[in-house]
Amino acid sequence: MQLPRTALSAFALSLGLYACTPKPASSAAKPPIAQAPQTEAELADRTIAKVQRIIQQTDERLNRIEPIRDTLPLEAGQQAPRTLALWMDEGKAVKLQVGEPGPGDGSSSTFYFAGPDLFYAAQPYAHFVFIGGKLQYWCDESWQVNQVDAATLDQREGFLYEEANQYLGWFFGTGE
Repeated sequence: MQLPRTALSAFALSLGLYACTPKPASSAAKPPIAQAPQTEAELADRTIAKVQRIIQQTDERLNRIEPIRDTLPLEAGQQAPRTLALWMDEGKAVKLQVGEPGPGDGSSSTFYFAGPDLFYAAQPYAHFVFIGGKLQYWCDESWQVNQVDAATLDQREGFLYEEANQYLGWFFGTGE
């Protein structure tokens, strides 16, 4: 059955008018606007949560990439050598994991990079969050921010960069 041409035109016109009619504003349709953090603690919580999401997304992406693996020479007093795993993306270091020998499975330190800078580092019992390559938050194993002075943060930042660069140097020919 074919509708008369005028009925089809009227239907198309009504459909067009319906589609173009402004809809009443609905709070359910608009995404909520995030309120700016009111305290330092709230800013830290939001930043840390975002870093955790980025780390998780990075790890999911890196699961499809085989890391470059190496073993460092045995050092005096060690029962087993340190192991290194480096994930690269487009010729740049993204994640470096250093396995420390020890009882059981041992422990590890992990470094994440944003270009040439550290973005995040994890060591046994601590998490370190960097913003723009600068250490901003030193957290305990449950991600609670430790209250430390700027000089202590600067000192730890230097130590973490030194450690990461030492291990990266092993892969790029500048290590010991």
